Amino acid sequence: MIHLNHIDKYIESRFQRVFILKGIDLTIQQGEFVTLMGPSGVGKSTLLNIIGLLDEDFEGDYVLDENPIKKMKERNRNALHKSEFGYIFQAYHLIDELTVYENIETPLLYRNVSSSERKSIIAELLDRFNIVAKKDLFPEQLSGGQQQLVGVARAIAGKPRILLADEPTGNLHSAQAKEIMEVFQDLHREGTTIIQATHSRENADYGTRLIEMLDGKIYSDMEILIK
Repeated sequence: MIHLNHIDKYIESRFQRVFILKGIDLTIQQGEFVTLMGPSGVGKSTLLNIIGLLDEDFEGDYVLDENPIKKMKERNRNALHKSEFGYIFQAYHLIDELTVYENIETPLLYRNVSSSERKSIIAELLDRFNIVAKKDLFPEQLSGGQQQLVGVARAIAGKPRILLADEPTGNLHSAQAKEIMEVFQDLHREGTTIIQATHSRENADYGTRLIEMLDGKIYSDMEILIK
């Protein structure tokens, strides 16, 4: 499904090339629940951005479902990003001009979901995350934790085949974090491929595979026994 072959990502400085990712070889199969762990600055978010087609400035080969990403036309890459991926950002990335309801609705509009079905999906998500009362508010009127919940709801609204999550519980209290990870576990059971970047080993234990990173490289890749 996802095949990365010798992926390098670097910044050219005046005197040297500074690598953010170096020699990443990685294969992820449909339906895996993968966790990327490591200290801040090791390249976890950068790797997620490349996988999610948000960063095209890298060297090496990336093949998604037998499609060589670098050979695709930009409009085809954009269409693939919108149709296949859901993304939970560490910094929320909600659209300031849209209400909570409208933010969650956005991926459903991309997928041409009917109006009645959109209403049903959004109502279920608002209820699931206990944010019904916030549906007409704008992001600036929400706490950080509430914005994170909206970001999660938006990411899973369109039932993406691949869910990418960058520190998905970083701004949530423990009960909310547990709830989000159980949602991920349910999605995984339904066949969603999940790749999360986190500092939390507790979050990692919800998945099936743990990849530890250091200095832009993969130094450990192991299966996790499902509880």
